[in-house]
Amino acid sequence: MIHVAVIIITYRRHQGLVKLLTELGRQQCHDTTRPFRLTAIIVDNDSSGSAAASIEPFKQGSTLGVQYLVEPTQGIPLARNAGIAALPEDAEFFCFIDDDEWPGPTWVEELLKTQHATGADCVLGAVIPVYPETASTWLIKSRIFDSWQFADKTPLKAAASNNVLISTDFIRRTGLRFEERMRMTGGSDYLFFRQAVSIGMRIVWSAAAPVYEDVPKSRMTLRWICQRQYRLGNTFSVSERIAGTRMGLFKWALKGIARISLGVVMLPALPFSPYYGMRAVAHLLRGAGIVAGAYGHAHQEYSPKGLDKDRSTQIIH
Repeated sequence: MIHVAVIIITYRRHQGLVKLLTELGRQQCHDTTRPFRLTAIIVDNDSSGSAAASIEPFKQGSTLGVQYLVEPTQGIPLARNAGIAALPEDAEFFCFIDDDEWPGPTWVEELLKTQHATGADCVLGAVIPVYPETASTWLIKSRIFDSWQFADKTPLKAAASNNVLISTDFIRRTGLRFEERMRMTGGSDYLFFRQAVSIGMRIVWSAAAPVYEDVPKSRMTLRWICQRQYRLGNTFSVSERIAGTRMGLFKWALKGIARISLGVVMLPALPFSPYYGMRAVAHLLRGAGIVAGAYGHAHQEYSPKGLDKDRSTQIIH
């Protein structure tokens, strides 16, 4: 029986966490030649341990194995590393999934099926946005919240931590961990997988293993979208400052300028086309984030109030 651990980083999303754990407990296995069992590793990034009460029922009456730990120091990469450190010795694979997402009933089976067919070190799946009933039709048509889509078993050079299965052996053999200097910037998963690919990780796509993500009303604003697109661009050059070269940083700066230029050219489409209009906004803001990061600005998307004197700027050397 294949032991798969599922690492879940959570911070005060009790309703989403309960929904996610419920769906993990309903995972189906149709291939009797490759059965699996699951252990959910919940890393609570709230120092007060606020998720403990939500998890207790799953410890008592579920076939799902549950481990719960608190990472008191806030920061997504710290919590992810704590989850990796807590992996059971016999876990052959582990997954990452966010606490505002939930899988379909064959999620784990499909990830394992793709891994077995390809021998990949990492399998990535899609994240399907689920909108509230009152969501703007224009914004839905823009597809700004849509995730990557590829043909099944497509080899990839990048991944994200919101729907992924990873070989435990690869991580233990290489000692790779998430960059804790990016604890408040976001994007540490981009750097993690970039470094993983550079040391030999093979990543493939599984078209049959999507997860679903609630898109709250608070995210369906132009302000939130612009801030997120800026941060996504900023991640590229911040990662290059940490783990790359000066020449690489220079190339990213040129890419940022090119994206800004493309966004300016496409911007007149905004009143007429949701898709191309929001692509223009994305190019502009991502390009700006890339250029700013090349000059030393690291956007602190996850910095709580009062943690730093300047919540939006930190120079990463």
